[in-house]
Amino acid sequence: MLKEYQQPFKPSNSKRIFSRKKIRELWLNVHLTLAMTIGFILVILGLTGSVNVFYFELEELWLPKVRMVNDARPRPLNEIMQTVKAAYPQRQKAWNLHFPAYNRDYLWVEYPKPEESFAKFFAPLEILVDPYTGKIVKEQFWGQTLWSQIYDLHVDLLTDKINANVAEVTFKIVSFLGIFFLISALSGLYLWWPRWAKFKQAVTFKQNASFQRFNFDLHKTTGFYSSIILLILAFTGFAFGYGDYIKSLVGCFSSVKAEQFKTPTMAKKSELTGRYEPISVEKAVAIADQIFPNAQLLWLSTPDSKEGVYVIEKRQPGEVNHRRPRSKVWIDQYSGKVLAVENPNQFTAGETFLNLLRPLHSGEAFGFVGRILWCLVGFAPLVLYVTGILRWLQKRRAAKFKKL
Repeated sequence: MLKEYQQPFKPSNSKRIFSRKKIRELWLNVHLTLAMTIGFILVILGLTGSVNVFYFELEELWLPKVRMVNDARPRPLNEIMQTVKAAYPQRQKAWNLHFPAYNRDYLWVEYPKPEESFAKFFAPLEILVDPYTGKIVKEQFWGQTLWSQIYDLHVDLLTDKINANVAEVTFKIVSFLGIFFLISALSGLYLWWPRWAKFKQAVTFKQNASFQRFNFDLHKTTGFYSSIILLILAFTGFAFGYGDYIKSLVGCFSSVKAEQFKTPTMAKKSELTGRYEPISVEKAVAIADQIFPNAQLLWLSTPDSKEGVYVIEKRQPGEVNHRRPRSKVWIDQYSGKVLAVENPNQFTAGETFLNLLRPLHSGEAFGFVGRILWCLVGFAPLVLYVTGILRWLQKRRAAKFKKL
């Protein structure tokens, strides 16, 4: 009979408060430990990422402006490639062409694996061509300019200067830091999260406040307003180095066959090797135009050998990828036959999700406005790091004073 009158055990309010206090203390220690150990590296990644958003524009900053005179049309691609190959006759493999777009005025002709930097992780020869005169305006190896060095600092902390193997390991480490960045951002959000009645106070600055209070408000408001983008950057940064794991996870829910930067098996070799004269670059583009007639030409790769194929990337209206779009055509260099086609409008949900990762990391998924916003948020880790250290020092001084 006694059991009928026994009430289920309920922890007292004091015990619940104690438990919440312990959890908060745990996440505060996690947040502080991450800031003290990898915080400075995250600051470097944030600042360099802000610069990388405008890499092409910065490389072209001091070059003569490209001008269209009397409605002149760009020079034929065949003519431009003849000029480039005549200037570099020893380079007989594939050339990549980045066409003028919203972040480029010049035609960028890239030789991916020059002998001078073959052992490096990534160090192509870059040639900038005026598309209207066909003249070579600038040539450089990746890593020889300030902006490409900043890019390398972001990707592999400049370890590419040692050798490719070290740079690849460092790239994996930098990518893995995305997990710690994710934990840091989430723990910061947990520590910030206010009750509804105090929400306005939590996202604004207190007027006429002391420096200490201003520093605290700057830390919490910067963290709040940049949190969504920082979480995106953390996850997508991790995905670059560990894409296979992300793909496997996504594959559990949706089929994933199309992969960026990977050529389908049926398109790896030309079918009529040596039996015909290769078609011209312009002919290959014209064939791709038939597949995607209303799409903008943004990238092209010439055959890398007698068995190689043309690879052409065009951007259909609405595509999130601006720099390397996914409307892609592989073309036999002799017959002009279309060997394979990749159309993002036909992607599965999984392929669409994976396709979003790169443009989300750079901000280009939201156009020029997105790139501006991503550039600004790149300064958030610096603000959070400095204000967090100052806040920690302030609390330490207060604790010492209390003991006296």
